[in-house]
Amino acid sequence: MKKKFLKITTALILALSVFLAVLPLTACKKDDNSREVKFLEENIIDDKYDNYYEIFVYSFCDSDGDGIGDLKGVAQKMDYIRDMGYTGIWLMPIMPCASYHGYDVTDYYGINPKYGTLEDYQNLLKVAHEKGVKVIIDLVVNHTSSQHPWFKDELEAKKKLTGSNISSANDFYNWSKTQKDKYSKSGNVWYEAQFDSGMPDLNLSSEKVRAELDKIIKHWIEMGTDGFRLDGCYYYGAGNTASGEFCQFIHDTAAKYNENAYIVGECWGPSRTVMKNYYYSSGVDSFFDFDVTNEVVGSINMVSADEFYNSMRQSEKMVSDKDGNITSIAAPFLSNHDNGKGRIAGRMARDAVKIQFAYGLLSLYTGNIYTYYGDEIGMFATNPNSDPDLRVGMLWNDTASLTTPPPGASTDTDYAFGSVEAQLADNNSIINYYKMCNNARNAFPALMRGKIERVFLEEYNPAVLVFKKTYKDQTITIVVNLSDGENRADGVEGTLAQSICVSGKIARDGNSLKMPGYSIAILT
Repeated sequence: MKKKFLKITTALILALSVFLAVLPLTACKKDDNSREVKFLEENIIDDKYDNYYEIFVYSFCDSDGDGIGDLKGVAQKMDYIRDMGYTGIWLMPIMPCASYHGYDVTDYYGINPKYGTLEDYQNLLKVAHEKGVKVIIDLVVNHTSSQHPWFKDELEAKKKLTGSNISSANDFYNWSKTQKDKYSKSGNVWYEAQFDSGMPDLNLSSEKVRAELDKIIKHWIEMGTDGFRLDGCYYYGAGNTASGEFCQFIHDTAAKYNENAYIVGECWGPSRTVMKNYYYSSGVDSFFDFDVTNEVVGSINMVSADEFYNSMRQSEKMVSDKDGNITSIAAPFLSNHDNGKGRIAGRMARDAVKIQFAYGLLSLYTGNIYTYYGDEIGMFATNPNSDPDLRVGMLWNDTASLTTPPPGASTDTDYAFGSVEAQLADNNSIINYYKMCNNARNAFPALMRGKIERVFLEEYNPAVLVFKKTYKDQTITIVVNLSDGENRADGVEGTLAQSICVSGKIARDGNSLKMPGYSIAILT
């Protein structure tokens, strides 16, 4: 097609000049509260440190129109995931199961047919790896489904036995002829089921069970899986010592097939000291730090720099040796499917400013941070005490993009801050704030991996925190204003490399930084 050019005359130019000159200046003036969204060049290191994104496949993206998310849908959204700055994804259970949540496996070698096939999974791995995204999957080995062939076969055999002692050390499960605590009954026998009668506990000390788990781990790693999330580690054995020993078995087994396999465990309950002494000593790379959510929320609500720094320090100490060297990888998060108080948007009373700033604070922790799908658009659970409500569909756009709610989920859904598509077009959105935070972690290796050291300014302000993070030859200085009003940080040295603000801008004023409310400055 030939291009048409407009002949501009001198008179026309003069007329345009006069017109533009009399336009109100406000026509091109930016909103003073708008924020600068700047993305830095990434400096990705090939190690086990990543920004992780947790996905419930059922509710994420439906590729075939049946109302249920699937692996092809996840693969289709890989560009989005990587563009958001996530370099790892955790897929909640994808194996055949008996329930909507998937934590009752019926076949450890296959794919839930609602989600697709093994070929679909292999393609997802290929797409993810091509884009620099690692894939870890849930490995649920504390228990199986009561529909698993192992259980059904062993149950029938146990029912035929007489006498009081029917349990042996090498059984797949733990059995009894009499009632015991946390045991369920089937016919004339009892079996251990810590969580639910439909999820019988495996006998994890059995050599027969461990041999099977070795084959299962090998199967998924040799397919290309980058690691595992371990469910219910606290229940692996009778006490922390036994549970920690089984974690070591998982770690050592995975390392046989891929020494770089990344493993993160879910361990509710124990203190950080117990986690360090019993669980991290197993060699497992990470365990979720459940304390961080409350500490971040508390730090914002109390406007306490001291409280927030102490949280980061305690998280770092949990993964450090006696000399303070970081030897493991912390795994802090704001919300996930296990968090009994709902998503972070609910914890922050749907306050978009605080929702964003909470993630800003999370992004400053050393370790691997985890985002629950949908948190980046401010999704929240209508009923925070409902497991299905924590797993409702991702809102990709303002048309019919939602998946069918999981069984038992509320039909009263509300996406207060809009869809992915709408928020990506808005610099001031929650999603673009998340993206900025992830980008900063990918740009500054010290932000993810560095040891922290507090810096005290001459004039103490309980709302302003200054600290350094050092990793190898990189040291960065971070300044945080935890209050909702403007503050100054005097005597802060360095070049302002990145500003992460919910609104407004950080400005250098001679020897000071002028910090708008809820803002973070990164200086080099």
